[in-house]
Amino acid sequence: MIKGKCPTCSKPYAIAKLADLPSFPFCSERCRLIDLGRWIDGKFAIPGDSAPGSAPQSIGPLGDEDDE
Repeated sequence: MIKGKCPTCSKPYAIAKLADLPSFPFCSERCRLIDLGRWIDGKFAIPGDSAPGSAPQSIGPLGDEDDE
């Protein structure tokens, strides 16, 4: 028996095997998608230094260069 709580809504669950809960460790597909959305929106982040060269580069507006 696998017992736990959904990390999104804290709803408890108890299942016999992982195949019984396809959205594991979430209680539902909805909670899984809410969690994914939080990562995509940047609400969750893994702390640490940025990777070298990963700083965003500023790009000027189109047409700044002269093509003459």
